[in-house]
Amino acid sequence: MDWGYVWANGDMLIPAGGRPGSGSRVDASNLGIDQAEATTVFLKASILQNHLFETDFLTASPTGQRKIQAPFIFQGQTYAQDTLLETRADIGWFRICYGYKAFTLASSYLAPRIGLHHVRLGATINGENKDGALLSNTRRLDGTYPVLGVEARHSFPYGMDLSMELEGMHLITRGFVTLLHIAGDWEVHPDVSLRVGILARVCNWTEDNQPLNNEWTLSVAGFSTGVSFGF
Repeated sequence: MDWGYVWANGDMLIPAGGRPGSGSRVDASNLGIDQAEATTVFLKASILQNHLFETDFLTASPTGQRKIQAPFIFQGQTYAQDTLLETRADIGWFRICYGYKAFTLASSYLAPRIGLHHVRLGATINGENKDGALLSNTRRLDGTYPVLGVEARHSFPYGMDLSMELEGMHLITRGFVTLLHIAGDWEVHPDVSLRVGILARVCNWTEDNQPLNNEWTLSVAGFSTGVSFGF
């Protein structure tokens, strides 16, 4: 399990029922969303030495409070410039992948991998609309991406490892996803390791079933520390 901080950014265009004119693009920085605590739960397994399986789930809930600098329309509601809004973004990022140690040399290996990412974004905006009425406006979005990638790992003396994971996919008209994760592990006791890492994840998703479609982009980058147990 890892704990850390991430900086979140992105934008979204969320219409009401796909009706033209019921949504406009809004940037996370306009809503005051910035950093948040993040938790990642992960499970890694090695079968017959060369077959590698990994799954993890990252969750974070950045919030913001700001008088917006530009008006926008979110799910049919118009928010005027200088309106004070409280915003919360609930992020859940699940990934699962399989890799194979195709290249092994002494204390290092390189493993191509395939996998799947499922990203969920919940956006809640609390404040006044253009008519001065108080309201809470919530929309939950999600996207699923197949990915290709590679993992590289090198083992050092005294139980220390350095690893890099790189994954991504572009879905042409539906969006894209990328992931970069660099981590260092130190085995302080048999089957107990301390872990320090940096991460960067970006995704973009566009629906294509309405006159005006939901579009959103999300990026999270930060650092983490944690502990892992072997069995």
